[in-house]
Amino acid sequence: MRKTSWYKLDNIGKFYSATKSNFPIIFRYSVTLTEEVDASLLQEALTSAINDYPSFNCTLNKGFFWYYLEKVSKPYQVEEEKTPICYKMYKDSEDLLYRVNYYKNRINLEVSHILSDGRGTLGFFKNIIYRYLNLKYNLKVETEDNSSIYEKTEDSFDKYYTGPSLRTITNKRIYHYRSRKKKDTTFLEYHISLTKFKDLAKKYQVTITSLIIAVWIKSFEKVMKEREKKKALKIDVPVDLRTIFPSTTSRNFFGLTSIIYDNYNLSLQDIATKVNELLKENTKKDKIQVRMNQMISLEKNIGIRIVPSIIKDIALRITDDIVQNNTTSSVSNIGKIEVNKKLSPYIKNFNVLTSTKYIQMTICSYEDDLSIGMSSRYINNDIIKNFCNILKDNNITGIMNINEEDSYEKM
Repeated sequence: MRKTSWYKLDNIGKFYSATKSNFPIIFRYSVTLTEEVDASLLQEALTSAINDYPSFNCTLNKGFFWYYLEKVSKPYQVEEEKTPICYKMYKDSEDLLYRVNYYKNRINLEVSHILSDGRGTLGFFKNIIYRYLNLKYNLKVETEDNSSIYEKTEDSFDKYYTGPSLRTITNKRIYHYRSRKKKDTTFLEYHISLTKFKDLAKKYQVTITSLIIAVWIKSFEKVMKEREKKKALKIDVPVDLRTIFPSTTSRNFFGLTSIIYDNYNLSLQDIATKVNELLKENTKKDKIQVRMNQMISLEKNIGIRIVPSIIKDIALRITDDIVQNNTTSSVSNIGKIEVNKKLSPYIKNFNVLTSTKYIQMTICSYEDDLSIGMSSRYINNDIIKNFCNILKDNNITGIMNINEEDSYEKM
């Protein structure tokens, strides 16, 4: 593959490139169509779409101080799905950091977090889908993204960094679920009615995200021993910084806030109300700016910048282990996915999943389908069972898809 240009990694990309040997973070968008996928048309769509998103068509190379991305001229070769979900994709500097595959009527895009975040990747994924459906059904629907290549490849972290900031760190002991793990990850999709879930959120006067987190908290609480309730549950929640700062970058640009809960035995409604209050307060621009600045100030420090990358790798891997062990889980809501009405007849649903060292959740919705993706490394999946049962107790049931495309069961 002929290399044509290179990009600096953004703040998140630098962290994930250094910690990739710990556990590669990969996420996966899927769209289920009404008809089986034509591989040749999908390849044509990808080859065309990558021209608008050149920062995806890159390999990772190691410099003396930092890793960097090097663009290649040939896009990924589309193939039928044959690897496990979110399977590691980086072996050496010749490997692309994304893959596009298909199975029956489903198209999958898997991306290393080194390249982009969920919201940044969504634009690329929709661009591929638009082009594919245009080719397959002889449509003439324009792609949505009108931003320039410069805007898509912008490092928005660097653009909006305002200097070092200090933030308050909790001194509470954090609960971490302890159970036997397995080598492979269990991936589950739970598809429920968005209308029914929204009605429950409206009844509690909270947002969809707040209610999802509340149910997730309650699911953990049910497996905790009484002595473990001296610790707090900590749920990390990624925040799309494009909703706060003007940006159309397709690279990483998200911050983190956390919900810390230790007032056990409350009702679901009371938990949801508390989570809603915390989310509203913690996602204010000034608080998000402080946390973003803190993330970036580390890489801006001159003492750290001149340290060789091999030393940075070791330090960041240790940091990653500390961070992971100080978090109970995470919940990421991509939000509502919308497409041009002319394309709707050809699309059934969307789903998002991510690799994990422990257990976490990703959410998206399309029309009346709320898709809840759950990833777990544990043999015992009572937390997920609790989640589904809590929804069932509130008259919300759906379809569960476990790993295999044909492995469906009612929950």
